[in-house]
Amino acid sequence: METYPMRLEIIIDKKHQIPTTTMEALRQELLKQLGEKFPDLHVRVAPGSAMAMTVSRASKEDKELAEAMVQEVWENADSWMPENAAS
Repeated sequence: METYPMRLEIIIDKKHQIPTTTMEALRQELLKQLGEKFPDLHVRVAPGSAMAMTVSRASKEDKELAEAMVQEVWENADSWMPENAAS
C-alpha cells in the first residue's frame, strides 16, 4: 500500500502584501521545524484571497500537532523572517 506524505498548505491574504521572500522564509522554516517530525512533509505557502491553513494526508493527532507547530513557528517569526520584511 502506497502512503502519501503529509501536505501543509498556508494561504496568505494578498491584502496583507506579504513579500515573496517572507513567504519562502516561512516555507523553509516550516520544512525545517516540522520536517524533523514529518520527514516526507510537503509545504506550500502562497498568496490568495483569504487566510487559510490546510493539513491533509494526516491522522487527527498528526494534524493537531502540525497545526500547533505552525502556530509556534508563526509566533517566533523574529527568528526566521528576513530583516527587510519586518518593516
